[in-house]
Amino acid sequence: MGELVRLVYASKASFFPLPAKSGVEPTVARILMQSRQNNSRSDVGGILYFGDGYFFQALEGEREVVNETFRRICADSRHHQVTTLSLKTVAARLFSDWSMKYVPAEQSLRQFLGRRGYTRFQPLRFSEEEADSLVQFFEHARDENAEATRKAKRFNLRALFSRKSRLAN
Repeated sequence: MGELVRLVYASKASFFPLPAKSGVEPTVARILMQSRQNNSRSDVGGILYFGDGYFFQALEGEREVVNETFRRICADSRHHQVTTLSLKTVAARLFSDWSMKYVPAEQSLRQFLGRRGYTRFQPLRFSEEEADSLVQFFEHARDENAEATRKAKRFNLRALFSRKSRLAN
């Protein structure tokens, strides 16, 4: 196995974002679908956030494959001002179970940005430390969302069994 890296970049969308019908902007949804197919074949994972007309993405995998993926992104006409924010060798992946996870906007992200003096999402201005902190933020948000989903499922099963037992009586 080759050297494992995490590359974090930001770019400005070259398209005018349309209102999201299903929670994801249509062009971003197409990018996600294509990324998930390509990334699962090449064993690249990571997260993608799109907000205020900017992309923020962390790619994880073997250096050669991540570099090739990044070259494709740089050549993609849907991105411009593609800027590498961080590139590090890592011991383990943060997002090993995601070929590409889309992270929707949340109030907690706005609070994260506000604590750093940003009034809106402007990742091209991020320092390496800010980019790495945002990746960590997304990892923690993923863990919190997974826990909330587990609790909700557990609650729904309890409610279902409670209702069935009441109906049986």
